[in-house]
Amino acid sequence: MTPARGVVLMVLGTLALAASAAMISAIDGEPLSVAAWRCLLAVPMLLPLAAWELLRRSGPARVPARTLIGAVVAGVALGVDYSFYNTSITMIGPGIATVLINIQVVILPLIAWALEGVRPMRQLALIIPLMLAGVALTAGALDLENLQLAGVLAGLAAGTGYALYLAIIRRTAPRAPRRHRSAPFTILSLVCLSAGVTTALTAAGLGRLEVPQGLQEWAPMLALAFVGQVLTYLCFNIAMTAISETASSTLMLLSAVFAVALAAVLFADIPSAWQLVGCAMIIGGAWWTAVAARRRAGGAVPPTLPVDDPAGRRSHSPR
Repeated sequence: MTPARGVVLMVLGTLALAASAAMISAIDGEPLSVAAWRCLLAVPMLLPLAAWELLRRSGPARVPARTLIGAVVAGVALGVDYSFYNTSITMIGPGIATVLINIQVVILPLIAWALEGVRPMRQLALIIPLMLAGVALTAGALDLENLQLAGVLAGLAAGTGYALYLAIIRRTAPRAPRRHRSAPFTILSLVCLSAGVTTALTAAGLGRLEVPQGLQEWAPMLALAFVGQVLTYLCFNIAMTAISETASSTLMLLSAVFAVALAAVLFADIPSAWQLVGCAMIIGGAWWTAVAARRRAGGAVPPTLPVDDPAGRRSHSPR
């Protein structure tokens, strides 16, 4: 895998991620149910890859139980993320919803500070106000008649759930990576199963679980599971074996740009000038965070679970 091909795959993955947001917007379904089926239908698609990984690992190379349990727990957080993410898409559109989830890049350092006493980098004192101002603009703070507070709060909740997911995955990764090789598709299968079950039970408890009827309703769900879960993560996992983590985390931000563009083209969902300014502020803050983290730690924050490091951190949701 050459770096050039890695960049192409990463861009393809971010495009697939943005397309999944557009697909969710196009599906006329209850948000919690769509989130549940998205995850559950991805599991059988991932199982052949997971089985291949596990067959290659035995004895000392097996995946630690701690990592597998962590994947299940992290899946609960991802279920929360997807539930709020789908809800925000129905309220404020796929473009802005995908932009808002980038708030997770500032939540992750705060989680590390709270749990481990690791002080956040000083740049966050400027980045957080920048991104919060961007959030306010995307919500329509300058247009009180069209204020979309509920949708924005759902997007922020999605970003928080995603940050928790990343924090759990990172802290339950194998402590001896040379001995315990990662199994990203096995982990992703467990995450999807846990997220799907969590979301489905929540939807059922609230009386909002909808089961698709007929091929006409199942087909969009299957397409969403394949594009948003399998294709996206397959591209990311392969691409990050060939490009730096700084490049991958920066390229991930294209998903927000693609989501806004697709929403405008497919649904005529064109943000106002001030909302575009807010989107730019959020994306800029996320990029600034990724670069600052790279310079501070000597290693960047990758956007998803790389092939050789299931504890990798990513600078964006997903999706």
